[in-house]
Amino acid sequence: MDGKKQFTFERTIPISFTGKFPPDTRALSGLGFDLVSATRQAITIRKSQPGAHSLPLAHLEITIKKESAALKASAPAGCDPHLQELRAAATFLRVLSLFPTCQASAAELASLLLPSLDTAASIADSPYEALSKKCRDAHEQLSMLIAKNRALLRSSEEGVLASLELERQSSALSARIKKLESVSDDSLLELVQDWLAAHHGKFNAALFAKTHSIPPARAEEGLERLLATGAIRKVGGSLHTQVAHSHGTFENRPAGALESLKGLVHFRKPPPTHHL
Repeated sequence: MDGKKQFTFERTIPISFTGKFPPDTRALSGLGFDLVSATRQAITIRKSQPGAHSLPLAHLEITIKKESAALKASAPAGCDPHLQELRAAATFLRVLSLFPTCQASAAELASLLLPSLDTAASIADSPYEALSKKCRDAHEQLSMLIAKNRALLRSSEEGVLASLELERQSSALSARIKKLESVSDDSLLELVQDWLAAHHGKFNAALFAKTHSIPPARAEEGLERLLATGAIRKVGGSLHTQVAHSHGTFENRPAGALESLKGLVHFRKPPPTHHL
């Protein structure tokens, strides 16, 4: 940081009016002020001076009362304080000159204007080339700052859009998880087993999911858990879970006692009987 401070300039001088107060302010309408307000107590005048690229460069406020006139001026850090003071004092003097009934001490006006006039004389003696270079450098620095500011704005907008997209994805995932968890794991396993029993071991994940209002992926999850625990097994091949809808023929395990005995005992037909 360069350590430069914002320019501020304040002066108050005693004045008087020979006629009524407030005086007529219509003469101020042609000076380009942003605000001219008159009450019984005071006249308030404000003006902002635009700089390069229409950015506000300086602010000025004049408050005129029946017995005093106050001047307040400010400008951003880096502005020439002498030049800002000269402009503020000149505007102040021009405003007072538009009120014919206003009277001010010559000594007060001299103390206000002489420092600014001395600065103006020194500026007039400066080589034009040096002043022109300073002006170009100032414009270049301002252009760089504006470009950086625009880049920061674009980056900020992109960050906001990315944040909104992440929030949308998060909401979608939360809704999906909530939907997937609408049927508990235990209930899902029971539903799959009941389905296999009712459909003779045939399982269609899409049809099962539609019947029970759950995603097909959730249906296949229940089937895979039953296969992993050995509660069911596939007959005639392996189950492929890579596709969205799985089909197959399944049977419940373990087998009943009667079926186990059938597997162990082989019945043979008796030999034919021949009659002579």
